[in-house]
Amino acid sequence: MEQSYLMPGQERWESFRDANGVPKVRYSYCSLKGRLFRCVSRSREEAERLCEDWLVGQDRCYRN
Repeated sequence: MEQSYLMPGQERWESFRDANGVPKVRYSYCSLKGRLFRCVSRSREEAERLCEDWLVGQDRCYRN
């Protein structure tokens, strides 16, 4: 996979099939504070939900 950069607030996803032929999604999101979230999931919706959960945790950990 080629190196790519995300601006704060930007997301990117890529559909692919794993070694068993199961459809998957590679998902990346750069938070407004510049922190990067990445995951591989079964669907884009699942990846976005995981990202939202991560963002909630980030707000708790880095409250200014």
